[in-house]
Amino acid sequence: MTPFERGEHNPVWSPGQPVRLFAMRNESVALQVVVEADADPLASVTVEIPRLDAPDGSVIAETPSSNDAPSFPRPIERFVEHFLDVRRASTGVRDTVSWIGPVPDALIPIDSAPAWAPYPMRIEPRTNGIVWIDINVPRPLVPGTYRGTIGIRDGARALAEIPVELEVADPVLPDRMSGAMVYYDAHNVARRTGKAASEQSLWVVLHEHRIAALHDAMTAADVVRQIDALDGSLYARSRGYLGPAQGIGDGVLALGAYGDLGDPRYESIVAVEQMARAANDAKLWESTDVFLYATDERCDSPRAGAWRALLRGSNDATLRRVRVAQTCTRDPSAQPVDVAMLSASWDEGQVQAARTLGKDVWVYNGAEPHTGTFRLDAEAISPRVNGWLAAMFGIPRWFYWEATYWYGRHDAHPVDPFVEAETFRDDDGDFENGGGVLVYPGEQADAFQEHSLGVAAVIPSIRLKNWRRGVEDGAYLEMARTRDAKKADAVSTWLIPAAFAAVDGDDAPSWGARGDRFFQARRALLAIATGRDPEPLGAAAPAWVARSERRARWRLGATILAIAALATLAGRRWRPR
Repeated sequence: MTPFERGEHNPVWSPGQPVRLFAMRNESVALQVVVEADADPLASVTVEIPRLDAPDGSVIAETPSSNDAPSFPRPIERFVEHFLDVRRASTGVRDTVSWIGPVPDALIPIDSAPAWAPYPMRIEPRTNGIVWIDINVPRPLVPGTYRGTIGIRDGARALAEIPVELEVADPVLPDRMSGAMVYYDAHNVARRTGKAASEQSLWVVLHEHRIAALHDAMTAADVVRQIDALDGSLYARSRGYLGPAQGIGDGVLALGAYGDLGDPRYESIVAVEQMARAANDAKLWESTDVFLYATDERCDSPRAGAWRALLRGSNDATLRRVRVAQTCTRDPSAQPVDVAMLSASWDEGQVQAARTLGKDVWVYNGAEPHTGTFRLDAEAISPRVNGWLAAMFGIPRWFYWEATYWYGRHDAHPVDPFVEAETFRDDDGDFENGGGVLVYPGEQADAFQEHSLGVAAVIPSIRLKNWRRGVEDGAYLEMARTRDAKKADAVSTWLIPAAFAAVDGDDAPSWGARGDRFFQARRALLAIATGRDPEPLGAAAPAWVARSERRARWRLGATILAIAALATLAGRRWRPR
């Protein structure tokens, strides 16, 4: 029996006790149920949690979604966790945990589960099957304690019943979309799924996870095609959207992402002018970061400076509103741009100097131990750290480079993301497990049809869920700061005492690898936000953390999404036993 099965380091569940969760209204919490077979297989395992009830009659129920009136997301959603075989650690990883072997990531909705990842689950002897459960707390819900039961069965045979208690607090988590955003390739989405509707599905899936699609345009028609997501009309309740930020647009539009517009020349200047006018006609300027993405990691290129000089010197007031951005990890105050995007880097002095000059500074990607990472073989909670860091440091936008990297470098190596863990490889032989894949195709039309779900949609990953958890944690921190900034900041620095340049590249991440301390920190922030005294947070630096004199006295934490029943925490890596 593992420590988690015994309830160790598990703040919300232990054997014989209910699963105890808490949430604000307009928030999502999650848990995993791990079902292990003994010497005999389990042929038809189901995990049910149909409803949670409050004493006054209020209810959170797993309402079905029909084709005539779909809803996104439903109050209770269940997913089968699909495993990938990680054969070796991603390159460039130093002194951090790498999970080798079967690692779960793709979350397949139970009503779309195919024969190769079935629901009800078949669980072979001495292995496990896992169901991920999202509880999306509606904004209008009455605060109070909601109770229900997780029922686990193998066909007609009951395996376990576990009580669940969800404490719904009075505050409402803000609707405002976070600065989290991720690029995707619209052409690759359409090519792989064979469905134009899949692009809108991707926008909705990201939006309900409080992450904006980085909308990219090369022509005015591209801007017009994406207007519903940019102005928020796609996320209206009348169109079946029930998640956070209803009616609020994604708020970010890149013109020529990754430098696709090239150098300033007649054709590209005309294209920028037409796209800027389309944004103007749609009244996007006040709610949307519209920027020309001049270059990608080419700090010595004169292109960004040339575009900025051209646009700033234009007689057209609309063109002068277009900002110029690039990814380059040098002093942002010295970069010839309006928006500097730094790779997992943040120097407060340089950032303030850049802001004094009227520039914005964003962060992109992630690299342990300076920040969390999005690689598949890292601790599953790592993306959550980036949501905390964004709130702690006041980072306006955190940008991840790709969500749908299903074709490899230069489209030369089509990837079946349900099978291949090493999704990113470069020309030098470096690779990253899960690199560029945060969502999975619901339909595979042009390749790998044997691993299709038959739905015109994309499906989420565990890493996407954990990024959402971090974004919502960041909202907790911001709400607590409005009540008592000193106490709130003490909680965040207790949890993550060192990041960015304060961490040496050979150090271990300062937040550790388990979730109990993140749970304590989130609970403390809720207390502060509601005007109560938080419970003591405990020791600042567990003895097991110190790995050298240089690393001693760090306060460590770890993260989870929420705690599961039977054997696990949400966000923890599990593999077949």
